[in-house]
Amino acid sequence: MELLVRNAEGNVPPRDREYAAKKLGRLERFFHKATKVEMVHHEQKGEHRLEVTLFADEFKIRSEEHDKSLQACIDRVSEKLEYRLRKLKHKLVNSHRKKGVTSLPEALAEAQEHENDQPEHHTVYKKTFPAKPMSTEEAVLQMELLGHSFFAFQNEESGRFGVLYVRRDGHYGLLEPDL
Repeated sequence: MELLVRNAEGNVPPRDREYAAKKLGRLERFFHKATKVEMVHHEQKGEHRLEVTLFADEFKIRSEEHDKSLQACIDRVSEKLEYRLRKLKHKLVNSHRKKGVTSLPEALAEAQEHENDQPEHHTVYKKTFPAKPMSTEEAVLQMELLGHSFFAFQNEESGRFGVLYVRRDGHYGLLEPDL
């Protein structure tokens, strides 16, 4: 698995690169074909922010952490990704079993010793809403009026369904499917 480290400052020491490669390399056991891990490092005012994206099989899994210690960031990102991978694997195995297949594919055949440790999440609330076509600016206004951190709408320019959300930096992001 290839570890790609990107940062504008160029301040990730080789010792920390090796540590990240070792910690993130352990995640490879969840996949048949883990191609690469992309680690983006930012440092501001003595605090490290680490964004890690794992490209494996047909999935792209991402996690982000920040701390004063780079190794603590690496540890927490690794733990988050491992939790998400276990959860993903558990869902894949369960959906595969629900289809009535008695044997699992080779990628999912490993024993699941830790999946039962984590609580399973269930949908507890469902809401329907009218999705009238509107501009992105109108969607931002609606989202602000409702006081929500995200807003689902049909984009009148593209005709596609989209989700508008507030980013951590206070700006807005727009998610639209690429069909």
